[in-house]
Amino acid sequence: MLESQLIWYKHFHLFCDEIIANQEKPPLWIIDLSVTRFKESTVQIVNQYLYSEPFVELNREELCNQYIACLLLRYARREISWATFLFASGQYADGTQGVKEPCEYFFDLLNQYEDSDYDKALESSQQSVLQAAFKDEIAIIAPLYEMFRRYYQQYVQQHA
Repeated sequence: MLESQLIWYKHFHLFCDEIIANQEKPPLWIIDLSVTRFKESTVQIVNQYLYSEPFVELNREELCNQYIACLLLRYARREISWATFLFASGQYADGTQGVKEPCEYFFDLLNQYEDSDYDKALESSQQSVLQAAFKDEIAIIAPLYEMFRRYYQQYVQQHA
């Protein structure tokens, strides 16, 4: 969620503050995250926690597919265009080799979309196919995003 920029500090600062307030000894990484704003730093903090002892077994392929689901949610929220989604998904799939669809799949869809002069019907058709292909990942990410979205709304109200 952090790497895909589905959430950022306005989504998780109050979440971290709540954990800090409710625990006698909150995890150090939560404290660090609570004062960090920059994407690269937040990703580094979370990754450092995830890849340190005690080791939690992570399903890399599942995480890669969830990244695409995060991008689909950003598209659904109109944060990014369909062309941007396809390009970002293709780049990510190329760099990770862990997504259920290879990079060529996303780039082929992008080429079709561009060649159609950004036809809305083609966009809708492609979007439906990808929503179905990543429905399980979206089902995992969407409720988490909604939780962080509530924190985001609170943050915005407090800093208005």
